[in-house]
Amino acid sequence: MVLYGYTIGDADINPRQAGEQFAVYRFPISPLATTPEKVGEITAANINNAELEGLGTNPITGRASAVNEARGSNTIPGPVVVVNNVDQPFAPVTVSATATPSDLRRFGFDSGADFGRDYSVTGQPIVLYNISSDAETPVGSSLYKITTANPGTVTLVDGFGAPTTAAQRQGTQPTNPGKHADGLAIDNLNPGRTRALASDFTSGDGDGNQLHKVDLLTGELSAPITLRTPSGQALNVDLDSGLAFTNSGSQRLLALLENGAVYEITGYQDELAASGLGLGSATGTNGAGFATATLLGTVNLPSASTGAIDYEGFTIVNE
Repeated sequence: MVLYGYTIGDADINPRQAGEQFAVYRFPISPLATTPEKVGEITAANINNAELEGLGTNPITGRASAVNEARGSNTIPGPVVVVNNVDQPFAPVTVSATATPSDLRRFGFDSGADFGRDYSVTGQPIVLYNISSDAETPVGSSLYKITTANPGTVTLVDGFGAPTTAAQRQGTQPTNPGKHADGLAIDNLNPGRTRALASDFTSGDGDGNQLHKVDLLTGELSAPITLRTPSGQALNVDLDSGLAFTNSGSQRLLALLENGAVYEITGYQDELAASGLGLGSATGTNGAGFATATLLGTVNLPSASTGAIDYEGFTIVNE
């Protein structure tokens, strides 16, 4: 078995051809291969806000799915579209989730996704969680869950603080104000409602590069976990990110930035093991509220270095 990372470009690779085609790439994780393999193309002509930034791997089926971002260049949030089976063997199937309630619209312009258990339901079925965020105005994030049935439903996860407002439900106000995160990774080797992390590798929101623990039952994000370089300095990049656990064997946490850079994050174990949304103890691996991000290499994804195509989604599949 080999661990492969998957990502999807955010631009039409065949501009002279009708419609839009977004390329899907994969690359070995251990060791990291910097030359990716093109897996296939997703026809995105009928996908509103077709940047498929949220990527996750279903722990039951082992298959990868992608979810579109909330807004993109279209400032009005559109339908939630999930594309299943974007891994190998490549067999994309597009599903439009039904909003519940009917006026639900996702917040934000950036997205992350991963599969995990639904802790609000007896039996805890697997759902596709989607974190949707904005790093500009207003800064914030909201968590959504999408059932895996066809067409399935999408709902806002909001079980903390004041009751959900109309603005939060309709995507004009975040449920986690001031906390931006556009990558999501759920620990399915050691399941738990707070065994999930969201990533922020942007500096546009003014608070540096961070992780947040995520409560999958309430949708609340923790206080920030600051990302440091191996030398102990604050990490300072300004790029959108995807986040993924290997969820196989010796677990690792990796981030893919939109330019193809791959970071391994360590020291998160102490934070993730802390109860609830609390952060780890000062005697933990990195001390409370810190984790270390180490650059492993840069995957040579087409047009990533120039920024002509961004690769913001990331998941890992054991094949």
